[in-house]
Amino acid sequence: MMNYNLEILKRVQDDTKPHATHLTHFTHAKRAAFTLAEVLITLAVIGIVAAMTIPTLISNYQEKQTISKLQKVYATLKNAFEMGKVQHGDYETWSWNQIPNENAEKISYFWETYVFPHLKVTKKCFPVSSECVEPMYLLSGSSLSNTSSTRGAFILEDGTSVYTWASSGDFFPHIFVFADINGKAKPNIVGKDIFVMYFSPQNPGNKLGSLDDDGNFVDSGKLMTNAYGLSFYGDMDGVTVEDLMDSNFIVQNVEGANNKMGCSSGSLGYACGAAIKLNGWKFPDGYPD
Repeated sequence: MMNYNLEILKRVQDDTKPHATHLTHFTHAKRAAFTLAEVLITLAVIGIVAAMTIPTLISNYQEKQTISKLQKVYATLKNAFEMGKVQHGDYETWSWNQIPNENAEKISYFWETYVFPHLKVTKKCFPVSSECVEPMYLLSGSSLSNTSSTRGAFILEDGTSVYTWASSGDFFPHIFVFADINGKAKPNIVGKDIFVMYFSPQNPGNKLGSLDDDGNFVDSGKLMTNAYGLSFYGDMDGVTVEDLMDSNFIVQNVEGANNKMGCSSGSLGYACGAAIKLNGWKFPDGYPD
């Protein structure tokens, strides 16, 4: 009888063990849960971290996109000019007398003869029209007059919009190229999505310098001598990235006009493409937002 009772007691003890284990697990699970306050604090920390990092990630992405597109259009246009040289001879021998100052028809002749055969162009506007370009603005905030009937524009296969003018009048033969890397989309600002290139087979002879406190030109002793063929405006011998980023970077033309060409707010922004290229295809410190 005693042995029978002991057997029953043993079975009862064995039956209670799983329940005790379950209760222990439940207690542990209950203790592992987060309180509402803890959840809110965690979300707040995540929000702060996101607010600190996401703008930087977006800025880095935008910079990479800008530089990638800029490298592509620069290589595309430069190659077209060089192919024109192979076909027609040295740049100095090209028919510069066909492009007198401010003449859309003559500018069209230049592009059609020497460059367009080596480019994939989807739209041509000679004279310039809104079908090819939107209103453009300078880093200084002023409007860039790009509606003159004496100038031209065209659109490349990848959507890049190019505004251009040329001259061989009383100065020296040269071509200006304003490449809008995202086409007609905003912001249409030089230094943001518009970058200036320059072509001349001769030494333009423009002086480089700065302005003193009285607004007088201080000659640096350097001349604007662009690389042979197409190059970014400001990409010249002896000029540094720091020069190009200076708001007081002045180019004085042969008429004596002083123009702030630096890649800085308050300047025209013409030198931004050159500053990026000379900085190893990266935005230099202090690049305009």
